[in-house]
Amino acid sequence: MSLRHLNYLKVLNCLGSVIFLSPTQGENILIHDPSTEIYFLAQQSTNVPNLEEILIRGMEKGIKGDYQGAIADFTQVIRLNAYEVEAYYNRGIAYYRIDNYSQAIADFDYALRLDNELAEVYLERAKVRLALNNQPGAIRDLQTAAKLFKKQGNSFSYQETQKLLRQVRRSPTIEEDKN
Repeated sequence: MSLRHLNYLKVLNCLGSVIFLSPTQGENILIHDPSTEIYFLAQQSTNVPNLEEILIRGMEKGIKGDYQGAIADFTQVIRLNAYEVEAYYNRGIAYYRIDNYSQAIADFDYALRLDNELAEVYLERAKVRLALNNQPGAIRDLQTAAKLFKKQGNSFSYQETQKLLRQVRRSPTIEEDKN
């Protein structure tokens, strides 16, 4: 198993045997029977598509503008692995593109509950908040995104986020615009 898969390893205790499951379908499963100290591999069913393949397929659909198809693929990934941050992030973007802002925010919020160091998620959530005229929330998200981009050494994204933050701070809110 690759190091990446070790991060997502699930362990089940099943009738005295310990079964190590990788969430990626089509891979081998390591099964350990503690009573005999025997380890053996069992092949998972390959009938279920690989999570990464579905995720990539969803991204490709999103790039082509098929946001409903992308949402369906990302939802399938989430059903197979509720901890797949990329699926929530990408589904949030697809929901944003079809103006379903509440669902986009919900997906971004959940992605951040799983990993609160994802600068890109804060940046995308800020865009949704701007679309909802939530300037204070957008500013907070942009500040967090900028801080994380800087911490990660991503100077291009840091500069772009700072530029957007300056624009948002200069633009009046709807309430100010009415006066």
